[in-house]
Amino acid sequence: MGIFGRNIEQTYGSRAALPLVTPFSSQDSLERILVDDLYPEHDEPVALTRETALRIPAVKRSHDIICSILARTPWRQYDGDAEVTDQPGWLVNSGSGVGPRALRWGVASDLFMNGWAAIGFAMDGETINDALHLPFGWWEVAADGTVKVSDQKLGLVPARYTHRIVAIPLGYGSSGMLVDARTSMHGARAIEAAYVDRVENPIPATDIELSKEYWNAWGKEERESFRRNYIKNRQAKNGAVSLRPEYAKPNYSGGVETNLFESARNGVRLDIANHAGIPASLLEGSRQGGGTDIKYSGVNNGADRNELWDFGLDKYASAIEDRLSLDDVCPSGESIRVDASRYLSVPQPTNPQTSED
Repeated sequence: MGIFGRNIEQTYGSRAALPLVTPFSSQDSLERILVDDLYPEHDEPVALTRETALRIPAVKRSHDIICSILARTPWRQYDGDAEVTDQPGWLVNSGSGVGPRALRWGVASDLFMNGWAAIGFAMDGETINDALHLPFGWWEVAADGTVKVSDQKLGLVPARYTHRIVAIPLGYGSSGMLVDARTSMHGARAIEAAYVDRVENPIPATDIELSKEYWNAWGKEERESFRRNYIKNRQAKNGAVSLRPEYAKPNYSGGVETNLFESARNGVRLDIANHAGIPASLLEGSRQGGGTDIKYSGVNNGADRNELWDFGLDKYASAIEDRLSLDDVCPSGESIRVDASRYLSVPQPTNPQTSED
């Protein structure tokens, strides 16, 4: 059976008609989104990948909060509302040498970043006896709708984990941070660049007035060379002190920024927190550089854990439960559930519920 039980070419007409980043499109778009395609006004292309996204502090913290909680919440198999006596071995152990925590972390990370995750199952006949997380970009959906390891990655995945591959979608309208939050992440990178530039160049914006004689005598390249040398000499590592000839007069506009883009930096934290579905207080937007004190609702008691789960983490847990409870993973009538009972504070009801069998 295909990922949605249908032929992709027949459904969409062609792969070119698919959205920008999905498991149905080519691996080039799976592994990276070029910012110059999204923001053509920028001179230099910057690849927005998992690695570059995780260099943004708010994204890194959001990612690690979500992945660490979901990685330490075990998966359990249920028959109705009761745990099965003999839990499947792949839920608690792995012959691959990659433990269940790493499996859960990888699935959560891919769902967070890309909105899709995949697990390769090792089979003994029709029985699952082991599982391995397949990183996003290592797998694709064939024309007939089946999920397979991409040709470029075949040698990296042990053959026994390629016979049944299950793809887990986060849900329609949730395409992961690399798609949904790309504008906010681009803004975060721009703000950080401006912040670093201001730290290295702490004096106000400067207009250099050249005498008419030198302005007319110099060509465009000579004027640009003089400007760059002046910038280099005034940077913080040189003590923000520069020498200039008599014919070059600097004019300063405005004052020295003291808050170092505090409002913008706190604002982007809030935007990323909203995309990630976690309280902004967890990203620690606070006083900086003597500016205003930014306070968000705090996480002060166990009830806030439930709020974080209900309005943020649950969408990942329910996506995992929904897909892994289908009959190609669980026997009919049974289900996989994410057991958050040790994380949640007095959950009501106290046992996890299921929506699939």
